[in-house]
Amino acid sequence: MTRPTLFLLVATLLTPFPLLSAQTIADSPTFIPRTGRFAGITLPYREANIAGDGQERALVIYLHGGSSKGSDNEKPIAEPGVDSLARYLTTQGIAARLIVPQCPSDKSWGGMMNGVLRALIASYADDTDPARIYIFGGSMGGTGTWSMLTAYPTLFAAAMPVAGDPSRAVADSVAQTPFFTVMGTADAIMSIDKVTAFTGAVAALGGTFRFETIDDWTHEDTCERSYTANRLSWVFSHTRSLTPAAIAPVTVTAPVTARSLYSLDGRRIGEGSAAALRGLFIERLRHADGTVESRIIRR
Repeated sequence: MTRPTLFLLVATLLTPFPLLSAQTIADSPTFIPRTGRFAGITLPYREANIAGDGQERALVIYLHGGSSKGSDNEKPIAEPGVDSLARYLTTQGIAARLIVPQCPSDKSWGGMMNGVLRALIASYADDTDPARIYIFGGSMGGTGTWSMLTAYPTLFAAAMPVAGDPSRAVADSVAQTPFFTVMGTADAIMSIDKVTAFTGAVAALGGTFRFETIDDWTHEDTCERSYTANRLSWVFSHTRSLTPAAIAPVTVTAPVTARSLYSLDGRRIGEGSAAALRGLFIERLRHADGTVESRIIRR
């Protein structure tokens, strides 16, 4: 089999985007605290409205890492990635709504939280550009971004998952969205090998992406320093041909409480071996309301 071509870019060609706190950005947007109930879950989030050149607003979602979980509606906006996104959108004059949700302490991005985030996005259907919806995230947020691309393969114009784990993502789905992913060689938490294998599968499917590894970057470095102007420019250069109905309110099923994987002949596959398997499988989802959903997926 032909070895997939990966876009491994030289780090020195992309100067790290300056990390500034919100207080040091003179024209930094104000993040308004909000709380909503989406797909049965109460979700605190912050919203910043960024003025632009008169174009319809883009919708930009940032998923925080695991240490920012909770209900204070404060910790997520302290992450450097939020500052980098806010500064880029502001200095480039990109009209946008920058949304930073906070994951509950007893949950993680992905799984049932996909439906929660989808409902949050749907609530902005009336005043955002459906062709320009973007999602970013680092660490747990990076893993959650991979999960959202799997769950909603035609929703986002582009994405940027960094220092995340794509082992539960589905390459066929993710390949439908352009993405830029970054990993550090000194990351002791997330595996570069998993990202390399996954992007190889996406490359074989003809997906559009860039994958960069940075020498000596730790997990924290990758989460904090990946959002450079050059990388963000690549992400925001993409749009998707959609109508407003694409992000209109949707009927969200009850949250998934259990997920299991089976071979096509009905044999259950253990969690430990599932990540390494590729091909067609039956995925069975049990929802909180007792309903069970089965579907064929490709990994």
